[in-house]
Amino acid sequence: MAALSAAGVTLSAHAASADPFDIVYPHYRPEDRARAIFPLAVLDLAMKAAGADYVARQADVLMERGRALAELAGGSNAINLLWTSTDAEAERGLNVVRIPINRGLIGYRIFVIQKDRQADFDKVGSLADLKALTGGQGLGWIDTKIMRAAGLNIDTVPYETVFDMVQGGRLDYFPRGVIEAFAELDEPRHRDRNLVVEKRLLLKYRSDFIFYVSTKHASLAQTINRGLEKAYLDGSFMRLFNSHPYIQDGLVRSDLASRKVFVLDNPFLSEADRRIPDKYWMS
Repeated sequence: MAALSAAGVTLSAHAASADPFDIVYPHYRPEDRARAIFPLAVLDLAMKAAGADYVARQADVLMERGRALAELAGGSNAINLLWTSTDAEAERGLNVVRIPINRGLIGYRIFVIQKDRQADFDKVGSLADLKALTGGQGLGWIDTKIMRAAGLNIDTVPYETVFDMVQGGRLDYFPRGVIEAFAELDEPRHRDRNLVVEKRLLLKYRSDFIFYVSTKHASLAQTINRGLEKAYLDGSFMRLFNSHPYIQDGLVRSDLASRKVFVLDNPFLSEADRRIPDKYWMS
C-alpha cells in the first residue's frame, strides 16, 4: 500500500460486473506526493473491501482547495474526488464519506518553526501566550477559521509560501498535522532550510480529511463508504493505519504524550460531522 504513487494507480479489487470506477483527484506536484500516499492507500483499501474495480488518476492541472470543491459542486469532469478537511460549508450539496481518513490526526497540530526559535515557544504556557505570536495557514483552509475562532493570530498565504515566511521570520510558526510536519521537512526542497518541528506544544481540535465526491457520482461515494465500514469491521483499516509508515513515523516523531495540549473548539463542523462515531477517531 505504501508504494502507491500519487501519479495514478490502476488497481483491480475483486471481479465486478460493472465497468471500473474512473476516479480523478486533484493534481499533486512530484514534491507533494507524500501527502497523497495514505489517502490513496485508504481509497484502495475501501474499493477492494467493497469489491469494486477502479482506475485512479490525478487531474492535469493544479487546484487550490476552493477550486477543487467548486469543480466537484459543479459536476465538472475535471475531478470527481477530493480529500480535504471536514467543513459544513464546503460539503453542502456534495456526496460526503464521513469516515475520517487519518482518524483525526489532521486536527493534531504541531508547529514548523525556525531552528533558533524553540526558546520562544518554551515560554508559551497558555493559549494567551500563543496569541502573541503569528501563525500561517494555506489559502482556503478551514483550519484558519478554527484557529482564529480560538483567538489565535493567523495569516493566510499560498501553501509553499508559508514555509518561506517562517524561514524569513515574517511568521512565527506553521501549524501542521502530526503526520504532515516531519514528512514535509524531510522533502529535499526543505532539507536545507533553517526549519524544524517545535518540541513541546500541540493544538488539538476535531477535524480530519474525508472524501468529498462529485454531485454526479453518488455511487462512488456509497462504494467508498461501504468499503470503509467493512474495513473497520474486519480490522483491515486499523491494520493499515497501525503499520503505514506515513502515519507511524509522524506519531513516533511527534511524541504526543510529552506535549502541552491546547484543545480548540471546531464550530465549523456540520451536524452530520458531529455525529461521526467515536470509533473512527483517535481517542
